[in-house]
Amino acid sequence: MEHAMVSVATGVLSPLLGKLAGLVEKEYAQLKSVREEVIFLEKELRSMNALLQKLAAEDDPDVQVKEWRNQIRDLSYDVEDCVDDFLRRVEHGHGSNQPDLGFFQKNFSRLKTLGARHGIADKIRKLKARVDDVSKRHRRYIYEGASCSSAGGSPVAAAVAIDPRLPAICSGATGSIVGIQGPREDIIKLLNEGGEEELGRRLKVVSIVGLGGLGKTTLACEVCREMRGQFDFHVTVPVSQSPDIIKILTKILSEVMGPQHHMCNITDLPDLIEKIKSYLIHKRYIIIIDDIWDPVVWEVIRCAFPDNNHGSRMITTTRDWNVAATCCNYRHEYVYKMKPLDEQASRTLFFHRIFGSEDACPGELLEVSSQILKKCSGLPLAIIIISSLLASQADKVKEDWEFVHKSMGSNVGTDRRLEVMRHILNLSYKNLPHYLKTCFLYLGAYPEDSVIWRDDLVRQWVAEGFVGGMHVEAIDIAVSCFNELVNRSMIQPASIGYDGEILCCRVHDMMVDLIIRAKSAEENFLTVIEYSHEIKIKGSIHDVRRLFHHTDSTSSAATPLPALAIDQSKLRSVSTCGSCNYIPPLSEFKFIRVLNLRFVRSSQKEAATADLNPICRLFQLRYLKIRSGIELHLPTQIGGLLHLETLEIISVLKQVLVLPSDVFQLPRLSFLSILPHMASLPSGIGAMTGLRSIASFVLQEDTLDRIGGLRRLARLKELHVRLPVDERFEETAEARVDGLCSSLPEHGECRLYVNAWSPAAWFPLVPDWVGRLGKKLLYSLELGVGEVTRDGVAVLAALPSLVRLDLWIRGAPGPGEGIVVAGEGFPALKHLIVTCRALCLRFEAGAMPRLQRLQLEFNEGGGEPGCANNAIDGVEHLSELKEIHASIGVRRATAAAAADSATKAAVSALRDAVGLHPSRPRVDIVYTEGRYGVS
Repeated sequence: MEHAMVSVATGVLSPLLGKLAGLVEKEYAQLKSVREEVIFLEKELRSMNALLQKLAAEDDPDVQVKEWRNQIRDLSYDVEDCVDDFLRRVEHGHGSNQPDLGFFQKNFSRLKTLGARHGIADKIRKLKARVDDVSKRHRRYIYEGASCSSAGGSPVAAAVAIDPRLPAICSGATGSIVGIQGPREDIIKLLNEGGEEELGRRLKVVSIVGLGGLGKTTLACEVCREMRGQFDFHVTVPVSQSPDIIKILTKILSEVMGPQHHMCNITDLPDLIEKIKSYLIHKRYIIIIDDIWDPVVWEVIRCAFPDNNHGSRMITTTRDWNVAATCCNYRHEYVYKMKPLDEQASRTLFFHRIFGSEDACPGELLEVSSQILKKCSGLPLAIIIISSLLASQADKVKEDWEFVHKSMGSNVGTDRRLEVMRHILNLSYKNLPHYLKTCFLYLGAYPEDSVIWRDDLVRQWVAEGFVGGMHVEAIDIAVSCFNELVNRSMIQPASIGYDGEILCCRVHDMMVDLIIRAKSAEENFLTVIEYSHEIKIKGSIHDVRRLFHHTDSTSSAATPLPALAIDQSKLRSVSTCGSCNYIPPLSEFKFIRVLNLRFVRSSQKEAATADLNPICRLFQLRYLKIRSGIELHLPTQIGGLLHLETLEIISVLKQVLVLPSDVFQLPRLSFLSILPHMASLPSGIGAMTGLRSIASFVLQEDTLDRIGGLRRLARLKELHVRLPVDERFEETAEARVDGLCSSLPEHGECRLYVNAWSPAAWFPLVPDWVGRLGKKLLYSLELGVGEVTRDGVAVLAALPSLVRLDLWIRGAPGPGEGIVVAGEGFPALKHLIVTCRALCLRFEAGAMPRLQRLQLEFNEGGGEPGCANNAIDGVEHLSELKEIHASIGVRRATAAAAADSATKAAVSALRDAVGLHPSRPRVDIVYTEGRYGVS
């Protein structure tokens, strides 16, 4: 039962069979009428499940078979709901679960469940009749079709790692994306036409147009990466088919404002446009507006970008020639038509993905490879997906490759290219094992162009039952499923961690079309409701099991769910966004497994609170995530949520949330996250033995008597702690830190994340107690100090497991002073962030031997009068360095002219220092309006 999975092919039949078998054995199912009906159901559904697994291997079953399959799948959900409801009713009142009850209390509780037992007998009889009716209508259980294929097997037995060849292909990490050099130079030439003359100083727009899958976005980003050192600001903004203009402009504003963006809370469209214009009026910028479908959307976004005669540039991408012409003000010479890859570039991309090089391809596969590439028509997305499909095959057999070739369709003309692309996407989907199909379809829950965080996604998969095993095992299996989808190029890496793990991903919009508009609708897997100026529904509103509600920033989201007459008692997953005037009818989500709520305050006149007490009655809830811009009233008790695995609450208001008093009674809770932080650790934390991650709590004095329970959490992998930055903490810091270290699990595998920084208060120097944290696995440290001395650097350098250091420096170095990193220490550090007024940093030979990413945030001109000038030295000694990100804070527009020379000097010094590195790491430099380290 523990390894039974929910499947897009069989619904919940597999886990249901285990529940029915268990129900027969239970004492309270001994009623003859219940027992006989349950045994009948189990046998019938077991036969149906076996047949559905066979059908899942069929490429295109006939219409009658599809209809029968859909009826059985929906029926399985209803039967499971019936069984779950019965178990809840009897377990809540059953004396056997309460050993301390006396004889009379136990018998009284049995009497209270008697109604439930007779009630299920009636429901089971009705369900039996439905099963019998479906069976007779189908007329047969023996299907003379394909036998079960290996694709329907259980999830990966061994952990699946990311194919090391794929991230480089997708992200261009190698610095040489196949076939892009020529088009990149063509676009740069168009953008640079006019030189320093008046024409060259005017705002210029170049639009890239072409079919989906040609690599327009990749090309635009490569052009921006090549040129952005010439500009004050660069921003890439995805638009998509259903754009949220407010959200798009808010993202642009946050990028433009830099460190001050948190001070801005504008939701009015004209105000947003004017605010962006005011910040850009004296700046030279380059902007990518990606994937425009509607010229009206472009006209609105365009209003935010002033033609300020500073030589600013914009790049747009679209599939529509008319949209491209509109973006360029009908100057067709600035419309760049994207071309497919030529034959040699196609072969390079194809063979590199599968074998590492063309030379490694066996001779018997060369001819069929050429035939496959011919059908791909030079579309990079098609080549990557089909080559990833072939790379996933354990044996490279000619017959299998010929079968793939025959399944790809033909490619005559532009329209046929799109049709071939659909064939390739469909073929890749069909080739997925059944468990991966279910995981893949769930990606349709996310808005187009959104960044999808891996950990969120895999926890939702587990909560839905898409992967089997106990919860701890299931998380690891789900991560392997995620990696396999990446390896097959069904999803694209968006951010890669230091250990090669994919942190988040995106889904290509052509994949989204396949997921939502085709497969999800066909399988009635999920329903998406989009609110903008009109309602768009993708999927059925009948027998909805998974409902996802996306709204733009201008929608009030009044009452979306009841208005559509959806039976909310059948919902398993719900994700919704709305104002505090609309709180979903939580009490009606009777069988909900995944609940994702987002509350926004659309006006100051609204009440600013949300009462979430009904959540405590959602007995099947496994995943709960709440993001809120209003005050939350959590339930006082949630001990009845016995299946809850993930509890995550993010409050934009920085509300200190007090957890329900009985949260420690949740036996399956694995992930507990309250951000920015919870008031303190829950009392009884030691009883929560299933916890893998806690984020985050404040190490108060009154917490010390509770953190001892952490020692009993044998499965704990991550612990996020905030240290209060105040005088009282300094007085008791050593006792608190020692108490924390002595309370961590003894297995020594728990990563410790410590935040010891506040914008309002700073430690004068690096505290000595920081070194005590090195006794445990201190993985990440965020620390704010007045200044950093050699002794302070030595304390930090001695931390043996520190991988990430985020160092905020309040003061500015005087002449001849600065941070010197000696050639010993920092043995594990991979990511260093230094935020300061003036940069003065020197690395000696052998320093930070594993550092991969260096992030610098400082002011142009060295900050305040009398401070040392910005300087960085010894970058060449950082042997593993791969990238440097520099964010330079500049003065307001009134001082822009005076700052120009200082800013250019800082950039020049940084580039000169990096130029000495033998591997020439990638350098990204941006300018932000605002001053680092200045109150």
